[in-house]
Formats: sequence, C-alpha cells, structure tokens
Amino acid sequence: MPFDPTKPANNSPASSAEMRSQLTSLNADIQQRATINDLNNAIANALAQTSNNSNGVSTFGQGADGSYNQTQMQDVLNKVDELINALRR
Repeated sequence: MPFDPTKPANNSPASSAEMRSQLTSLNADIQQRATINDLNNAIANALAQTSNNSNGVSTFGQGADGSYNQTQMQDVLNKVDELINALRR
C-alpha cells in the first residue's frame, strides 16, 4: 500500500494496522531513493565520458612560427573549429 498523507484522519481513533502500513510505506519509499553515493557515482561516470567527445581531435603537432604565417594561423583556426565541433557532440 502506498503512503497516504490523509491517514490517519484528524480526530480519528488510532489504528495500529493503519499506522504500521503508513510507516512501512514510508520506509519502502526511503529505501528506494538514491543515496549520495549513487548520485556521486552517476555524476563521476557522466563526467568521465565527456572527455571522449574530444578523443577524435588529434594534437596540432607543429611548433609556432617566429613570424606571422597566414597558413599556420589558418591551421590553428581550423584545429580550434574542429575541437569546438567535437565538444558539441
């Protein structure tokens, strides 16, 4: 029997069976709720998988040019765009 907040009714005679049923229902409800450890584990698992979004993006693999190099700058911008798109998945 699920918990019924209307029982016992105001000014009704006390019934041990009714009270026991209410307390048993509340206990069952409490036992089914997630614990802090359950929530922490779920969050940790979700966070651990977010890094996987960027696994397909390779490292840049080149050093910086000492002067402005338009080709190299475009490569950097392309790599940043690739990373942003991977993280949005």
